[in-house]
Amino acid sequence: MSFSLLDVLPTPIPEIRIVDIGAAMTERARYAALVERNAAHVIGFEPNPKARRILEETFEQNTYLPHAIADGKPHTLHICHYPGCSSLFVPDPEIIDQFYGIGTLENANFHVIDEQAIETERLDSINACKGCDFLKIDVQGAELMALEGAMETLKDVLVVETEVEFVPIYRDQPLFAEIDIFMRAQGFLLHKLVDVSGRVFRPLHMGENTSQPMSQILWADAVYVRDFRHHDRLNDEQLLKLALILNDVYAPSDLCVRILAMAAERLSAPVGNLYLKAIQEAGGMVPSLVNVKTRTDQLSRPRQELAG
Repeated sequence: MSFSLLDVLPTPIPEIRIVDIGAAMTERARYAALVERNAAHVIGFEPNPKARRILEETFEQNTYLPHAIADGKPHTLHICHYPGCSSLFVPDPEIIDQFYGIGTLENANFHVIDEQAIETERLDSINACKGCDFLKIDVQGAELMALEGAMETLKDVLVVETEVEFVPIYRDQPLFAEIDIFMRAQGFLLHKLVDVSGRVFRPLHMGENTSQPMSQILWADAVYVRDFRHHDRLNDEQLLKLALILNDVYAPSDLCVRILAMAAERLSAPVGNLYLKAIQEAGGMVPSLVNVKTRTDQLSRPRQELAG
């Protein structure tokens, strides 16, 4: 089920301001459809000249800057055989080489082939990022460093998507728990995890699909939303922007229903009902969380009662 909120609401939604740290195109950006419909403008950061040139040619209407975003201090960039694994932190063979499909030995994706001294910038020092609505971060272990340098920017942000690791792929990197504590202190709550990924412990492997996990979670993209207990503090424009980001980037949700119900009261417009109608016409809402537990008091209930 997929539809754009832009096609549902009669109320115009102001342009979304997106800041993308580590914007290299390894795959189609989740927000690409908003950009293609001129509903969003991106300020992207990509220090790699080749990767930045591809971005500029693909999305001419966006702005791409060469800065490496972190804490504003000089660092060493550890350049890996697969560029997407390069990091300000050193890949840890003790962790990485335990898993099939990733590695640090020669020609493996995390193999460090060069080291480069670089200067970094704090996001708060870049005026172009003021008024950011949606912040996306993918900097291979340095996510908390980037977030700590963006505390002023975060005051305006509605949604943050940041890569998180659950085991230390890179030596001394902050893990999900530390990022979660920081984000809650800034007024955000975890909404969902997307693209949850893992690998199989050696010596087992899953055939030709080297990225197929079995049980061990290694990393994911964590989606944080401004604390829903305080959405009444958002203005009308922010409510509509938040709903648009959540629906068009991450699919229709119960949180969107709640947000648009609040917006409907303020705007005296049936935006909530229109959204519910669009969900119905698209086939209904599909739960995105898997509940593996079954309560014993539900086992004997009729199917139709459970569904209700």
